[in-house]
Amino acid sequence: MRTLLSQAPTDRVGRYPKHTFQLRELPFTAVPFMIAPVLPGETLNNLYFESRVISDPVLNSIIGWKKEYYFFYVRITDLLVDAIRDMFIDPANTDLSATYGIAANSQPFYTAKGGIDYAKRSYEKIVQHFFRDEDETLATATTADGLGIVQIREQSWMDSLTDDLPGQSAVTTASNAQDFDALMDAFEQLRALGIANMSYEDFLRSYGIAIPAKDEGKPEMLARFSDYQYPSNTINPTSGTPTSALSWVFKNGSKERKFFKEPGFVIGISVTRPKIYFSGLAGNMAAHMTRAWDWMPNYLDGHPETQLKRFSSDSGPLGDRTTATDEYWADMRDLLIHGDQWQNMVAFAAAPATTGANHLLPLPDGANHKWKYPTEAMCKSFFVDAGGTNFYVRQDGYVSLAVRGKQVDFTQGNIAQV
Repeated sequence: MRTLLSQAPTDRVGRYPKHTFQLRELPFTAVPFMIAPVLPGETLNNLYFESRVISDPVLNSIIGWKKEYYFFYVRITDLLVDAIRDMFIDPANTDLSATYGIAANSQPFYTAKGGIDYAKRSYEKIVQHFFRDEDETLATATTADGLGIVQIREQSWMDSLTDDLPGQSAVTTASNAQDFDALMDAFEQLRALGIANMSYEDFLRSYGIAIPAKDEGKPEMLARFSDYQYPSNTINPTSGTPTSALSWVFKNGSKERKFFKEPGFVIGISVTRPKIYFSGLAGNMAAHMTRAWDWMPNYLDGHPETQLKRFSSDSGPLGDRTTATDEYWADMRDLLIHGDQWQNMVAFAAAPATTGANHLLPLPDGANHKWKYPTEAMCKSFFVDAGGTNFYVRQDGYVSLAVRGKQVDFTQGNIAQV
């Protein structure tokens, strides 16, 4: 029996929506798993979630993986669609499904045809602002079903690696103090690459101009949770064959309050990142500290540009490049700051293949500065059944929100107490 409540509340009350989710995801992909509408004037008092996560059998039994969850607040105005924004003040109460409803079901964003793809539009803004460098978009790296591939986060001396420095021919043979000017020009270019994540608002802030975060037109991160685990190993009792898989259990929450000034959504994003190595590196960078400048002597403290070093196509830690003109530049200081990898298991080749058994991914042979995004094939390569269908991280869970506002259930469909 349904009960209709006749009087609206006169004070703020609590509502406690629970959003369940069941997912399968590829490593290195950002996967949405919830969308919860919020109204102006409401306050999020508590966010709590639980999940059980397991992987399909993986090839490597000792290399660890990181599981991450992100929660964002996306305002309607962040979507930058005037019709959706103006819907709230439309006296005709026009249904936008006729013009903005999608034509076919979308499984990755769990949206049925005829509905507005709020989840996908929100997701695109989140990926652009939080999982991409400046001037990149969702389309920079995606899977076949349109989900964004996230960056590899292992930092190393490749942090500022580039093969594109204007005027690089002028500094190819730079070796003494007279070449400082040419090196300085190159350094400014490389430093510009290092501030790729600086937004226009950050640029204004660097001049002391206060730009509130709400005016940036981008989603706001509400919470982030992560856990690093190693594979668990089991033995098949009938064959004696060992099997390795990952497992996580999350019971996390955030009690940081968030007041919502605009209508919008709380969006959840799940990411799984295995630790990786690069098979495209022929050796360690320390071996190439072959000049005085590479050791950053104190008499060059005021000249950071001197730490730039050029490697030809057939020298340096990237080995023998197959493209004759593919010389590259590195900042030797990055070795001291970020570190390096070491592996003695797979011999370097000019165009190495993906070796998922050892979490070795190849560097692109051409544009080497694009090493941050794996391909979809690389994302599958860590699994025993990489060529089949069992190459996923699978999970089940729920998100519970405690929101303070004015909304109550006027049509109670279930009034049983237990």
